[in-house]
Amino acid sequence: MKKKCAIIGTDARLPFLQETLDNLLDVKIFPTMIWTEELNAAINDFQPNIIFLPIPPLQIESSFVLPESCLLLFVGKKNKQIEQEIQNSQVHAFYYLEDEQWIWENANLTAEGFINDFYRSEKESIYNKKFIITGYGRVGKRLAFALHHLGAEVIISVRSDHQLFEAKSYGYQIEQLEHAVKNQGGLSTYLINTIPNRWLSPSDTTRFKKVYDLASNPGCLLESANSIPTNYIHSTSLPGLYFPKDAGYLIAKAVQTQLALLEGEK
Repeated sequence: MKKKCAIIGTDARLPFLQETLDNLLDVKIFPTMIWTEELNAAINDFQPNIIFLPIPPLQIESSFVLPESCLLLFVGKKNKQIEQEIQNSQVHAFYYLEDEQWIWENANLTAEGFINDFYRSEKESIYNKKFIITGYGRVGKRLAFALHHLGAEVIISVRSDHQLFEAKSYGYQIEQLEHAVKNQGGLSTYLINTIPNRWLSPSDTTRFKKVYDLASNPGCLLESANSIPTNYIHSTSLPGLYFPKDAGYLIAKAVQTQLALLEGEK
């Protein structure tokens, strides 16, 4: 008999995750982002051995308690209730957003998704445009590579000297983060933020032609949503938006790898 897997969430990637896992598991999708008494009852009725939680943390409206049948929990972003239940239940938790293979391959889709977003928004070529990328993690690196090869002028702006000179070694221009904003003023530069915290003043967005914020919620703006500038776009979850099939298969690959590893430990 196949093990049962419950997938919770409304993401467009999840049906493709289910499609891949159907060969291995008895899979059921619960299309919600809120943990309620009704969802808790439905999960307990299904008695899954594996539960897959969505990338954004579930909104918890009822006591978050895993069924005793659950042996493996796939976790996206954490919250206190989920972490507490993992500790209480001693279930094996796999944080798929921390899986290096998934991170890099998802960064490729994010970079390609941004390019699609730019074309749709600007209706202009990337060639010969000027982009400042704040942050030089996986997404920043893949973006820089893609934009550079499309003929853009790429400037990497971070606080870390290590990352600055790494970027310089690949032929990109560099700028300390604290100088990146005040040195702009020609309204010909696009800012792409990948730094996952608030650091940019809404008034400083006027120094750029447009600001594309790829960081997860709440994004990079210092002020609240009431003061969002007209040239600011918060572009999150680009892989799921533009490439749900490919992105779903990437998540499935991470799940399959973890399942195989656990089977090998038995």
